[in-house]
Amino acid sequence: MGMNEQAVDDTCIGNPEPDKGYLHEVTLSSGIDMQEKQIDCTMTVLTRVDLDLAYSSEKLVNLHVLLMYLLARGDDLETLVMENSDVAATSIEKALVYDLLFGILDSELREVERLLDTIHVEIVNVHHKISSCKHLREVFTIMEKMEKKLHDCEGSLKESQEHVSELKMQSAKFQRVLSYFIHGNNDEALEFSANGQLSNINGKSKMKNADQQRHILRMLEKSLARELDLEKKISELNQNEEQLKLKLHHTEQVAFRMEEAAEVVWGRFLEAENSAEVLMGISKEMLGRFQIVQFNLNGSLQRESELKSKLGDFIEQLKAKDMVLQKLESTKNSEVLTMKEKVKSLEEQLKESEIRLQNANACFQTSQEQLNEMDNFIESLKESLYGAESRAESAEEKVTQLTDTNLELSEEINFLKGNNDSNTKKVGILENQLRDLEIQLQQAKVSSEASQEQQSMLYSAIWDMETLIEDLKSKVSKAESKTESVEEQCIVLSEDNFELKNKQSFMRDKIKILESSLNRANIEKAASAKEVNHRTKLMMEMVMQLATQRELIQKQVYSLTSENKLLVEKLQYSGKSSSATMYNAGDTDDKELLINPTNNLAGATVKTSEDAVSLMKSVQEDEVGEVVTTCKNEPGPSIAAINTKGKVPNSETLRVQDAGLRNRKHVFVAVFVALLSVAAIYLFNKKHFF
Repeated sequence: MGMNEQAVDDTCIGNPEPDKGYLHEVTLSSGIDMQEKQIDCTMTVLTRVDLDLAYSSEKLVNLHVLLMYLLARGDDLETLVMENSDVAATSIEKALVYDLLFGILDSELREVERLLDTIHVEIVNVHHKISSCKHLREVFTIMEKMEKKLHDCEGSLKESQEHVSELKMQSAKFQRVLSYFIHGNNDEALEFSANGQLSNINGKSKMKNADQQRHILRMLEKSLARELDLEKKISELNQNEEQLKLKLHHTEQVAFRMEEAAEVVWGRFLEAENSAEVLMGISKEMLGRFQIVQFNLNGSLQRESELKSKLGDFIEQLKAKDMVLQKLESTKNSEVLTMKEKVKSLEEQLKESEIRLQNANACFQTSQEQLNEMDNFIESLKESLYGAESRAESAEEKVTQLTDTNLELSEEINFLKGNNDSNTKKVGILENQLRDLEIQLQQAKVSSEASQEQQSMLYSAIWDMETLIEDLKSKVSKAESKTESVEEQCIVLSEDNFELKNKQSFMRDKIKILESSLNRANIEKAASAKEVNHRTKLMMEMVMQLATQRELIQKQVYSLTSENKLLVEKLQYSGKSSSATMYNAGDTDDKELLINPTNNLAGATVKTSEDAVSLMKSVQEDEVGEVVTTCKNEPGPSIAAINTKGKVPNSETLRVQDAGLRNRKHVFVAVFVALLSVAAIYLFNKKHFF
């Protein structure tokens, strides 16, 4: 700014008209710099708003996972309130954990609300800035892009606010559950326990009926039909797996095309890992909460659709960002080219101005030499003029003397004419002298006229020299003013050249930073692709392990059915009807218990059709009720049979019972492990895909 002010002062002293243009250019350049700074500031604010929105959306997803976990714990608390009349230590501990998690959820929701409020304030400020810059034509296209970006940010902000309101409503429901657990009534628990005792008595009375065997056979037929349905569903699942593989291949292609979404993808991978760890922790309690998961299928499908829509929005945003980046790169390249052309033109102007300066200096030197020569010539002319003047004065004196002598001679002639006779000779001599004097007088007149002409010519030459000197002085002053203006222009050009060099270095640094960021993004993209390939391989291995485990379970079921048939044959040979009926009931219970986990497996994996889900729910409720009643009522008939008949079962029947119990334990363990692995893989695959 000091150099610019000094240049302006110099131009104001030299020439006022070009100073106005220079001041106008300076004001225009300062206004353009201010506009560029304002645009850069708004762009940085918009990028910060985008990052804050992405952070809030990720945080809301994590809070949603925590909310699902709290929902499961809230159902456990409700069951504890309904079942237990007295609050136990475990229930108190669960309530404390639930309260602590609820407090964490509430605090995180408040933080997200504050962040969204700040984002809203920043969006309003950016709106004001854009409205203030709308009148500029040069920045109109950039302002339109900023407005589009702002509308997208406002839409995402509204969605996140709606999500926060939903989370608040559900947290209020959780608080009601907790208050109900703390201030609940024990009368309701007593009523539920009484109802449970009545159901147990009714179950015992039903078990004593004679139609139990027919009912068990019907249930076996139903279980076989369900096994066939399960095989069909497993084939459908294999088809779904192939479709998922195709979708995974498609996602890999999309991941290769994504350029600036590497950080978001990495965050999602971390979320997927965290969610996988959380799900692995939750899967330990999955068997008891399996029915709750079936009730939440509709909500999960809606969430899937929302996530798909969000993924489409993110892809569109990424495409828009890629277009903006390409346009920025093109504009930067064009700006660099224009800057280079400007620098070249300025250098040429500098060279031309230097040549002009050299020419002006040479002209100035020649003009000074001419002035010196003219001064010398003028001095010589003055000396000659002084000599001519002295000669003219001497000639005039001679003329006056000659006129005086002529008068004297004429008087003498007149006087001598009187003495004509005597002085005739003297008259001739005097006439000759008079002629000579007249000739001399004429010569003196001619010389005086020539001297006067020379004097007039000298005066005219002196006048011409003075006019020429004035012209030369004006030319010298003009040349000096031109040299001063050229020097000022050289200073301005050097300053502009320095600024352009600084801008060029800044643009080069920017280009280097962008290239480094592009290289980093490419490296991160390649790393993410490698991780995706590695995880797909792991998923395929887990699917193969599941297939092998399924085959093993089918073999075990087949072996158990064959063993059950052998046991039925042995029991038919024995003549004890009560023990035979009891063991037949145990065998059917084994089959039902074997079928029930497979049904649970189908309910965990097949989540596409609501009709299948409702059918599975009804079947599970029927089978679970029958299994519970049979398990509770098994010891009753056996004890009654022993007490009534007074006979102790032999060693062969005890061995059969031990083998059935062992087989049942092994089958339960295998089915439980398969359920855990299938649920974890399905949920992890679903989270990773969306």
